Amino acid sequence: MKLTKIVGLMGAFSSLALASGLNTNTNQSAAYLRNVARYATTEADAPYYNPAGTAFMTDGFHISLNSQAFWQSRNTYTESPLFGGEKKFRGKAQIPAMPSAMVTWHRGNLALSGYFGITGGGGALNYKDGFPSFDVAVAQIPGMLTQNGLETTDHEADISLTGTSYIFGFALGASYRIVDFASIYLGARFNYAYNHYEGELKNIKVNPKNEILGLDGSMVEAASTFNNIADYLAGKAGEAAGAAEQYAAAAEKYAAAGDKASAAQSKAAAEQYGAQAEELMVKSKTLEAVAAQVSDKELDVEQTGYGITPIAALAINYKRLSFGLRFEYNTSIEMENDTKVNQVGIDSYDDGVKSDNDIPASIYAGLTYSLLDNLRLSLGYGHWFDSKANLPGKQEKYADDTDEFLYGVEVDFLTRWTLSGGVQVTRYNLSDEYLSEMSIILDNTTFGFGLAFRATDWLKFNLGYFHSLYKDWEEDVEYGKNTYKRESRGVGVGIDLDI
Repeated sequence: MKLTKIVGLMGAFSSLALASGLNTNTNQSAAYLRNVARYATTEADAPYYNPAGTAFMTDGFHISLNSQAFWQSRNTYTESPLFGGEKKFRGKAQIPAMPSAMVTWHRGNLALSGYFGITGGGGALNYKDGFPSFDVAVAQIPGMLTQNGLETTDHEADISLTGTSYIFGFALGASYRIVDFASIYLGARFNYAYNHYEGELKNIKVNPKNEILGLDGSMVEAASTFNNIADYLAGKAGEAAGAAEQYAAAAEKYAAAGDKASAAQSKAAAEQYGAQAEELMVKSKTLEAVAAQVSDKELDVEQTGYGITPIAALAINYKRLSFGLRFEYNTSIEMENDTKVNQVGIDSYDDGVKSDNDIPASIYAGLTYSLLDNLRLSLGYGHWFDSKANLPGKQEKYADDTDEFLYGVEVDFLTRWTLSGGVQVTRYNLSDEYLSEMSIILDNTTFGFGLAFRATDWLKFNLGYFHSLYKDWEEDVEYGKNTYKRESRGVGVGIDLDI
């Protein structure tokens, strides 16, 4: 039985990243949802996407306020003889509000800018039915009991897991136009990371049948039943040990009386009953240990940590061409446990234990070209140095770097309207050892589209829709085969102010 170990592994599914990197959300504005290729933008959301580009804004304040909502599913389809076919395990995440705010103050060649956003994670991922490995561990109990003389055909358990993950980012920086067409930026982002894991494995029941033990095939609580059987076997072991002592004493008497044949028979009986007592006691202790493992288990641990990300950027604005380049340094974050309950026996979830959770270094490049006064094409590229970071559980050993490729188009029409769309292709380059039922990080292609409406010269509304299509992944496991599927979609609204 590996139930305790399995429950303890729940902390592995800390990533709720919505777009791009393993633990990075690049979807920081509604404008991004409608056109993902924004790494060369000089609009109000430039403090995040192209911070050096803020130097090309007009004098005054530029503010972008946004909120997004996302719906995700991470499902595992398990084919196993233990389930009599295929069984679906559902994981769902709903993020009702993901706010962000970006502000720029521009004067002459200088711009000061900052932003706040949820730059990693973003909500709670809920597995109400647990994971395949949880259910498989419980499903193996009937076979184990049947092999040991207790005919058992069914099982049930209450299993639930919830993982909540956020990285809150607060950034400040300054950009300066060094020549008419080029600017540079230096800044930093403070990151506060928060994870909360809750898990329960309760009410495991089985339906053993044994007349001697008074079991009629009805569903009974597994832990108490195993303890009762362990007590019964311990009692039988005591009887056998008592008989062994009696026969051993008789053997001594027969030997003293010179009755060698009776002494030999008594000695053999003593050894037989002694071996039987030892065997029964071993089984009793084993069942006691199993009872402890199938008893109710609970995990409730919060993790917090922080780190600072230095950021450097370059922007070029020349005639119809805009170019942006941004580099973010690796952010070292050490998470510390605040453990309320840890009944799973895993030391890494004990109170006060620390673990790595770096934000990998990354580089972003974007290019926007205006074919016409009302028609713009954009390209973008992002790269995360995942293999160089210290990830939870040393997962960097199984991760190569992440790449994303971005394509976007915008068309202005009817004077104040803009229609836009974009495609994002993300490739994580992870090995099979990284991916699991608790870490469903799949290559994907995302489509975004939406509208912008400039109500006045200083007020613009953004509306975007974001839909990610993920590549399924199959894994052969010891109990059968798992197929992992994932879906994600979201909407965003935003207001841009130029004052």
